[in-house]
Amino acid sequence: MSESRFSVVPISTLVKDGAGHVASSIGSIRIPEFVLFGLLMAGGGLPISMLGPIPVGHLILGLICAYGGFQRPTRDFGKFQLIVPALVLALFYVGMVSLFADPSAFAAEWQERLLRMSAVTVMMLFLASGRLELRSALLGCFVVLVVNVPLFYAGLVPDTYGGYLTGLIGDKNAAGLAYAVVGLLALMAVRSRGAVATIVAFSLAATWLTGSRTSIAAFSAGVAWIVLAPRLPMVGKWVLGAVIAFTVNLLAEDYSQIGVFSDREGSDLLRQRIDAASLERVEETGFFGQGLGEAYVVLDDRTWFFHNSYWSALVEGGWPWVIFLVAVSVLIMVRPFKGQVPSRQYLAQGAGVAVLICATRLGEVLYTNVWGIAVGAALFLLSAKRADEPLDASTQQASTVREGGGS
Repeated sequence: MSESRFSVVPISTLVKDGAGHVASSIGSIRIPEFVLFGLLMAGGGLPISMLGPIPVGHLILGLICAYGGFQRPTRDFGKFQLIVPALVLALFYVGMVSLFADPSAFAAEWQERLLRMSAVTVMMLFLASGRLELRSALLGCFVVLVVNVPLFYAGLVPDTYGGYLTGLIGDKNAAGLAYAVVGLLALMAVRSRGAVATIVAFSLAATWLTGSRTSIAAFSAGVAWIVLAPRLPMVGKWVLGAVIAFTVNLLAEDYSQIGVFSDREGSDLLRQRIDAASLERVEETGFFGQGLGEAYVVLDDRTWFFHNSYWSALVEGGWPWVIFLVAVSVLIMVRPFKGQVPSRQYLAQGAGVAVLICATRLGEVLYTNVWGIAVGAALFLLSAKRADEPLDASTQQASTVREGGGS
């Protein structure tokens, strides 16, 4: 009898080999970043929302900054190093505007907002400089978004918007922003086409479950940019951007209440009232703005924040502030004046396109945690590896998923 081609393999060996294959496909992960950024993403739906007078989300952001302060930078900003003093001056400017402004009756505390925005700036720069390991941070955020789905439909996390996916994210608009933008950024953390396809399919489905039409359009536009922009010259990217803007505006105006969205008439009427009142505040705002915390309106004895993040920036810091935020978002993430770039930079560009679209309808988007992560990731890809950074085994493995140094 011929020898059998099959042999008995112990289950322990199969488990060990399977775990090794998974670990190899995922690559190295730095646990502190993975955990801290996962908690940051889940800050809106944790059982404890306040620790004394401090929101838990702010505390987590502070811990991220404190941890990053003890790590070594691995990247040089090069010609982008002016972004550091520019951010400092911009925050100083909006702080001075707020200090000398006369706050209205229901304005938010501008000192708390300025402190949070300063922490977002530090986090963003630490991600860009490599003090915070970008890949681990992105995986931590994305894993929480994945886990949030079964937890939500099992009823184990909060449902804050009538059955639409919120859960650990806390707010419907924030959930739409997170699934759209982080879903695109997570593509930087994987290598295989299968993993890319899985992330895109999951993120699109989860974004749909949030019920946010703007987020669905933003994610789709980001994917379209990632697919088409590498095949286009600089002028072609401008045309693509114009087509995306026209299409998104058309869908928002003419096709926003069809199919599964046909029951939104009541909420859309409220949104229109908020937008009309917001526009009135925009029109009465001077060149230098009214100070942080002023982007709200009062309707029916309730306060409502603006839905348009550009209008919020204009009311809070005037034209200098909104121009600065748009310039940073466009020039660092989307890079419209650059032709062909390394492939992973198109992922950051797609996320940038999604951010700019979300900022039109999802409330506070500019200078949020998600915005900071997206800008930090884009700046990381534009920076260059420090010449004095040793190349050990883990760094060499991580370098296979990083592309930078291109201008």
